[in-house]
Amino acid sequence: MRRHLTSIVAIDRNGAIGCKNHLPWQLKSDLAFFRKTTLGHSVVMGRKTFDSIGGCLKGRSNLILTKRASLYDGTENCQFFHTPYEALDVALHKNEDETFVIGGASTYSLFCEFVDRYIVTIVDCEASEPDAFLSEGIINMFSNWQKETIMEISASPGRDDHSFRVVSYTSPRSQEMSKLRLEQVQKRMDRLVKPASNRHHLKSVYSI
Repeated sequence: MRRHLTSIVAIDRNGAIGCKNHLPWQLKSDLAFFRKTTLGHSVVMGRKTFDSIGGCLKGRSNLILTKRASLYDGTENCQFFHTPYEALDVALHKNEDETFVIGGASTYSLFCEFVDRYIVTIVDCEASEPDAFLSEGIINMFSNWQKETIMEISASPGRDDHSFRVVSYTSPRSQEMSKLRLEQVQKRMDRLVKPASNRHHLKSVYSI
């Protein structure tokens, strides 16, 4: 079974995604789409994104990357990891057809070699004083990927600050990447669990 690893992100005309760890716009329709799309799936995020949303997203398995994973008390639906390989290992062992990477900028870049699909909300504006951007290298990939417009929404006072469209980009190597991703993660995890000092720690981290 093919398992998509999908990055879901909103960008302005210049690729900006945030300002001071917050979204630089109000798009209630897009937030509703995000919730509907990710509900019931695993979502991977960096610690700053976790802080910006105020904790774990309900109805989803939250996998958070942080260099200080040991300082956090994880729960069944909210786990903390040092590396992307650890988070992917847990995600890949769940019976899900899709896992979502939800930010921020460094996390999108960290997972880009594994991602075979992007769902991009393209906001018709230029954000004011943005300080976080989706990598130009990631954006440049889209020209060679299969494109599908999911929806287009017009600006609406009190609901959506700007018009936007949501576009899906799927790698032409999606099927192959799904298999390679699993192989790469398994090889990396095999190397991580070999040292005896790590065995007990990793076993407890991966208990679900």
